[in-house]
Amino acid sequence: MHDLSVFQELIRQLIELFDRMIPLEQSKLEVVSHKQVAKLEDIIKKEQAEIMALRGLDQKRERIQADMGWKDMTFQEILKQLPEEQRPEVKELFDELAARVTTFQSVTESSRTIMEVNLHAINQMVAQQGGGTKTYKEDGSVEAGPSHFTDRRI
Repeated sequence: MHDLSVFQELIRQLIELFDRMIPLEQSKLEVVSHKQVAKLEDIIKKEQAEIMALRGLDQKRERIQADMGWKDMTFQEILKQLPEEQRPEVKELFDELAARVTTFQSVTESSRTIMEVNLHAINQMVAQQGGGTKTYKEDGSVEAGPSHFTDRRI
């Protein structure tokens, strides 16, 4: 059985993790907007390590919550379970974590949008250079386009 301080420390660790992930995601947004592929690869490698750490912390959170009788409960439901005198401090941690997650999601969505726009532009260039017969879809598969009479050999 864990006590509340162990759970609070875990929430602090999650906040610190997002404090590391947000700048990575912002860097990714910047390099994607400047089409700096080599730098993007480095950022993605760092990001993958942080994602593994996030998975580990989330699994730990699930174990602690289960040990405390809070299995599958949301943070709001957990707050209702706490004694009144403990709620303000825990609520502040939950709010801080929620703010970090929201910021992270916002930056991630911006990066994704720019990458999709860049992918679309690349597909257009490939279609123009290759006679418009094949393009790549977002999932990586190849899509055969309409053939043009100039593509045929005589």
